[in-house]
Amino acid sequence: MPRELCSPCRVLKHAKEANMSETARHDLHNCVQSLFDTLIDIREGYDEFVERAEPSIRGCIQDLRSQHDEDIAAIERVASKQGLELDRAGTLMANVHKAVVRIRDTFTDLDGDALNTVADGEETVVKRYDDAIKCLSPQDPLHDTLKGQRDTLQSKINNILQTV
Repeated sequence: MPRELCSPCRVLKHAKEANMSETARHDLHNCVQSLFDTLIDIREGYDEFVERAEPSIRGCIQDLRSQHDEDIAAIERVASKQGLELDRAGTLMANVHKAVVRIRDTFTDLDGDALNTVADGEETVVKRYDDAIKCLSPQDPLHDTLKGQRDTLQSKINNILQTV
């Protein structure tokens, strides 16, 4: 199953069971990797955004970028303890995110008006979290990690939407 198509995830709900099939473990890996790729791609897009953003929103973008960086590290740490090795290469979407930032900066300012677009993009990340969480048993340590990260991100999105 391609990483981009993990929803609905077709995995067993018991990631830590010793008798988990190789196929189920592979499917679980793909679901988590899909979220991981999304976080890496959007973080790289924010690298470009921070460089070009107006000072009035730069702090907000840096905060999101830092949050994604921390989340990537935490996911990698917990997944590694479970024997899931994740690829940090990201996907071509990182280049798309960067291109969108450059194009938008060419035609408009990256100011407060851009925050609606940022919030929309982060809602997509929340959906990826939801997809990955559905793949996991509630007893899986990654489940709690992802749920906490998702809730933190949703709170940040709500704060952004209140300021625009």
